[in-house]
Amino acid sequence: MKKILLLFLLLIISFNLFSQQLSARKAMLYSVILPGLGEIYTKNPTKAGFFLGAEFAILFYYFRFKSETEWKIDSYERFAFANAGVPENSSDVLYQNAQDYISSEEYNARIILAARNYFLIYLNDEETYQEYLNLHLIPEEEGWDWETDKNWSKFKKLRRQKQDLEICTNFAVAGLILNRLVSVLDSAISAKKYNKQNKYYGKLTVAPVWENKGLKIGYEYKF
Repeated sequence: MKKILLLFLLLIISFNLFSQQLSARKAMLYSVILPGLGEIYTKNPTKAGFFLGAEFAILFYYFRFKSETEWKIDSYERFAFANAGVPENSSDVLYQNAQDYISSEEYNARIILAARNYFLIYLNDEETYQEYLNLHLIPEEEGWDWETDKNWSKFKKLRRQKQDLEICTNFAVAGLILNRLVSVLDSAISAKKYNKQNKYYGKLTVAPVWENKGLKIGYEYKF
């Protein structure tokens, strides 16, 4: 019983008096997993709080922007269906065309004009002209007509708001990446700095020798 207590006491003393070498790679890995963990590992609680706070703040805004983006998509889809006849759950390409053209009729007229000038007048290739039209013209069941500039302008505003939110979401993702990169570099530097400041310490090892009912104590000092 006395030997067990002695072993326990020596272990506590060794942890308190002899500095352990920190692994820069381990610190970097922790920071990749979650910025701030590397700083906790390298015994920098103030920096850890900064990186963790930044991470959670960015995550909050990321999910907020994602939620608002989904809400804005639902808003402009319902508005387009009610005011221009755009089929619900259409592709983003169709909604983009509805943003750029007041009606599918105007869009088709531009497609026909451009195709005629290129395929018929320039290339004199009627077959390719028809293939192009079949591929790019908006069919009637997917058509739209805003009728008024007011409705069209409101739709464009909703679309721009959604696009702005997507940009904000991308910035949030970039912020998460940047926060990790800075934390990785900081934790690696901190680990090396910690090891350099404590290089005069040696490494104490304590191991029980059960056969002799004793302890084996080792001390390693690196110059």
